[in-house]
Amino acid sequence: MDQPEPGGSAAQDLYKSLADLAYTMAGNRAHMRLRVQADVTVDRASLALLRTLAAAPAPLRMGEIAQALLVQAPHVTREIRGLEERGLVRTVPDPGDHRARRIAVSDDGRDVVARAEEAGRRWLDDALRDFGPSELMTAAAVISRVVEAYRNP
Repeated sequence: MDQPEPGGSAAQDLYKSLADLAYTMAGNRAHMRLRVQADVTVDRASLALLRTLAAAPAPLRMGEIAQALLVQAPHVTREIRGLEERGLVRTVPDPGDHRARRIAVSDDGRDVVARAEEAGRRWLDDALRDFGPSELMTAAAVISRVVEAYRNP
């Protein structure tokens, strides 16, 4: 399999395409559409936090959430307060350290994530309807490898 030259035209094209995709899928316009179509009332940062908690196998510490979202812990603390007031997350004792607290997504928070994910999947299905299975598998494999490389430099 041919490898693109680092910094070469193919790599530049892929970088631009991935950046455009990320910006478009996570941008304000997409989120506003999501708020209407999926009846999601949280902002983008809160939705990202809820998605992180919903995907976790167990409640997370603040630092783990911050690391997963690539933000500072004080930002997470502010978001958690607002989400807890709305009943979308709850704090639970850390079984290994009774002074520490972990954050768990509530059933209502899971419902918000599920509605958002369903709307996102419908949009993607519409966008990909003319692609064949092998094209989609190749795209998924490439994107997964790029994501892994960014997460583990």
